[in-house]
Amino acid sequence: MAQGAVLLPLCFLIAVLIAKGITSEAARGQDNLLTYDSLHPETAKATGQLPKSDAHVEIVNADASQFPQKQRLGVDKLGDVSDIGTDEDGLSDVSFLLLGASPAPDGEAFCSRKRYRKRTLKVVKEMPFAGLFPELQRIRRFEGSGVTHANGSYYVVFDSLRSLGQVDLRFSFRGPENRLVGAEGGEQESQFEGISYNEPTGTFFVVRESFQHDAHGLVPVTEELQLTGGGSTYKVLERCPVRFPLQDVNKGFESLVVYEKDGVRHLLGLCESNFCATIHGPDAPGLQRGNGRLVWARYRAVAGPNDECSWEVEKVIDLPSDVYFVDYSAIAFRTAASGGGDAPYGVGVTDVAVASQEDAAVWVGTFDWETMEFVTPQPQQAEPAPAGRIYHFPRTGDCSKQYCNVEGVAWIDAERLVLTSDKSKSTQDWRCMDKDQSVHIMALP
Repeated sequence: MAQGAVLLPLCFLIAVLIAKGITSEAARGQDNLLTYDSLHPETAKATGQLPKSDAHVEIVNADASQFPQKQRLGVDKLGDVSDIGTDEDGLSDVSFLLLGASPAPDGEAFCSRKRYRKRTLKVVKEMPFAGLFPELQRIRRFEGSGVTHANGSYYVVFDSLRSLGQVDLRFSFRGPENRLVGAEGGEQESQFEGISYNEPTGTFFVVRESFQHDAHGLVPVTEELQLTGGGSTYKVLERCPVRFPLQDVNKGFESLVVYEKDGVRHLLGLCESNFCATIHGPDAPGLQRGNGRLVWARYRAVAGPNDECSWEVEKVIDLPSDVYFVDYSAIAFRTAASGGGDAPYGVGVTDVAVASQEDAAVWVGTFDWETMEFVTPQPQQAEPAPAGRIYHFPRTGDCSKQYCNVEGVAWIDAERLVLTSDKSKSTQDWRCMDKDQSVHIMALP
């Protein structure tokens, strides 16, 4: 009895101390809690703040009531998107993206969550470019920067080469139909950042990110390419500047789409930075997430002997604010010409994918060719509805990014994407080396 009398007050004291510790921890968590409001595009855009790594655990244990619910969408071309809003812990796609964008993401807070399982692409097949081509022609660097579908193959551009890479639909090791399509006149660095196939003319269009033009200053430039020699080489038919001024030499157009409608040739160019603006200096606008831009321009042919062709800007299209990326590396529309859709370019509403190199993610939404705008659901309450979903590339076992250099994307069909990766930079984590200079086929979860 005496022993029990001693243990009873001792157990009571321990219980009090534990309860006090939990209360103190909860109070500390409320101070560090990243609410949805603090991650809302307008708030984050104004502050330029990213979530702090010491708040990750608090987000995992947060009560869903702490976060306002986003408008939930019904069913559209993307299928059942009832989970497009916040998850069981109150995190939206945007706030989850920022959680993973932290310099040192907590695996328990990011990779172990249900949203990571729901929003992570599944690798179907992948291979380094060095394994695709039967003959490498003594080339060791394959900085894949864009990909497009044409005539039963995929064609890849490399900013380190003027050669195009032709890859068959099986993506097979040293496939007999895979080859490097050389430029007439020899090999050199191209600075090509995107490629598009124009079916009416049977020609390819590639874009140089930026070029110092004598008359127009720093602008993107396209080249129209025609295959020659039975498809083993190509020649340049025309070079045309895009009349769109750039602020940074290495932050111009990262991707392009060229198509024809009603006899008029059109171009869509994706800016790499936010606002198509500089990433340098204090409060650089180019780094303000959620402000992606797509430039729509019309082709103007040569009018005289001293004239040159050009692309005249019609409109600068805003990407939806929930495409909350720090950079934009590629865009692809799922059309009949691109190998995955039913309708041609310029008709109806089609799926669209936008990739981010820095965030190692892809946003999937829809685009209306009649209005030339991204489809944004009409909000039925004050909180704006998301226009699409953000999907993540798979992480390593310790939840680090490994697909760090994705610069090209194309649709295979409604469920699968083909992506290309550039060479990893010396300033990047060593984990980025394993997946660089490669082609990847991934399925939507």
